[in-house]
Amino acid sequence: MLAPAAAKGDAPPPSFARDVAPIVGRWCTSCHGPRHQQGGLRLDSYAAALGGGDSGPAVIAGDPDSSLIVAKVQRRDRPAMPPRRKLAPPAVAVIRAWIAAGALP
Repeated sequence: MLAPAAAKGDAPPPSFARDVAPIVGRWCTSCHGPRHQQGGLRLDSYAAALGGGDSGPAVIAGDPDSSLIVAKVQRRDRPAMPPRRKLAPPAVAVIRAWIAAGALP
């Protein structure tokens, strides 16, 4: 018998490896990756993303509205990220959903 979520066809909760890493890999790691960590923030791994940077934690698991990364990509906090182009709304939604679901690896 299928679990209730699988029976309904619900998607699994977002994960860093599957859902968030491709977004930050494309948009964030040139400044927040293994070679450069502007603001002391590194986003190329799950552990580093949860570790935060000079401004404190970037991710507050379960609370996207208090997570600095969400404020930056939604352009509610300056400097907005990424600096020259806005993330597409679906990418922002993935990051929000990941954090809301508990910021799973």
